[in-house]
Amino acid sequence: MLAIIASIIYLCACLWLIASARQSASDSNSPSQHMAGLGMACLGWLTHGYTLCRAIILDTTIALNSAEVASLIAWIIAAITLFKSWNRPRFSGVAALLLLCVAIVTPLTDEGARLFSTSQTGWELNAHILIAVLAYAIVTVGASLSMLFYMLDLRLRQHRPLGWMKSLPSIDVLETSMFQSITAGFALLTLTLFSGFIFVRDLFAQHLIHKVALSCFAWLILGILLWGHWRLGWRGRTAARWTLSSFIFLGLAYFGSKFVLEVILGRHWG
Repeated sequence: MLAIIASIIYLCACLWLIASARQSASDSNSPSQHMAGLGMACLGWLTHGYTLCRAIILDTTIALNSAEVASLIAWIIAAITLFKSWNRPRFSGVAALLLLCVAIVTPLTDEGARLFSTSQTGWELNAHILIAVLAYAIVTVGASLSMLFYMLDLRLRQHRPLGWMKSLPSIDVLETSMFQSITAGFALLTLTLFSGFIFVRDLFAQHLIHKVALSCFAWLILGILLWGHWRLGWRGRTAARWTLSSFIFLGLAYFGSKFVLEVILGRHWG
């Protein structure tokens, strides 16, 4: 029930932020509407976090199913959105779109009994899971920004009316924010893979080999993109395509392999 309440609060915050984004830049009420929308989103984020705490953190076992992982990632994305949008009214449109996605995923939070449990416990595994979830959340934000960048760039190249895209930041700001997210996501993904190879005992016995292989592909794509941006000046739609490719591989690593294990094979990581 709390998850549904949090979702409704998120949706209300989205509507408020959309109204703020539609205000002209010269409207003096726009910043206050923006802050009011973020304040409502904070309330949804706290409610969502309390629900996750009851469902996951206070449980004695480490066993997140796909729905819980998605909800946890959404909660982190909401936190990133609030931080990124604070005191930045031009980010109201981006914040509204990201929080809308969060609102859709939030009701997936499962407060029931654990269906799976891991054979390995300890702070090392907890830290590895936390870093992995953070990495996926930040890469997801980067992928979302890349999609918005691609859509806005295409609309500008075709000389078509921007429509609702007028509420987005400038294309340069979107690109800069995209690369900031990609860089942070790559660093955390590197730490995830490094900690996984140290703390995970047996990749095959714990059904992690497919997850690791796909994650390595995603890591490699992000690494090539950042190298190309630094050395060759890659940017724009090229960077957006590489980002989305990495996001797809990472999604297959986290949710594709998890779906096969849990739904088809009835097993779990660990």
